Amino acid sequence: MAHELERVNAEDDPRRCHGATRTGQCWNVAIAGTDRCQACSMIDLVEVDRRSYLLTDPRFQTRMAELGTADEIKSLRDEVAIARMLIEERLNKIKTDQDLFTATGAINSLLLTVEKLVSRSHILEQNLGQLYHRSTVVQLMQAVVEVIDDEVRPLSGGVKAIDRIVKRIYASALSARNAEQARGVKLLKDDI
Repeated sequence: MAHELERVNAEDDPRRCHGATRTGQCWNVAIAGTDRCQACSMIDLVEVDRRSYLLTDPRFQTRMAELGTADEIKSLRDEVAIARMLIEERLNKIKTDQDLFTATGAINSLLLTVEKLVSRSHILEQNLGQLYHRSTVVQLMQAVVEVIDDEVRPLSGGVKAIDRIVKRIYASALSARNAEQARGVKLLKDDI
């Protein structure tokens, strides 16, 4: 797909590319459906460590870069990003109930693919030692609480402040754990 570069005339033109050049924000018109022009999309592709897939459509390049940096994706980032892009594309084509009925099999297959990729990625990270074990996280949190205690206790009202801080940290940890369980994340044996 050949795409000629068109320039915007106004600084606040909503079609203006969000890419950065040596002189500031790019003045080219962004490709429809993205926030980058053809040139900036190609630069972004090179700067993203030469991903596993050479995508020529700037829409796919930009979207894969966005999805590939999501925190929930541990590895196999490009594959998960592409599978999620395919799900989005398929869902965006649905206009009627008949379209939905027709697409159900393909969408289900793609969802299962994403689930398998994320699961495999998690296993890879565990095997590579890239995930923290629960006991390590607990030790880290204890160290954080000790630092806070050392710094805040001498202050006026420090003990009450420490109690509030510890309660908030505990509530955040509990909330994160509950969110993982709600997403179907399998907890390690000692997390239960």
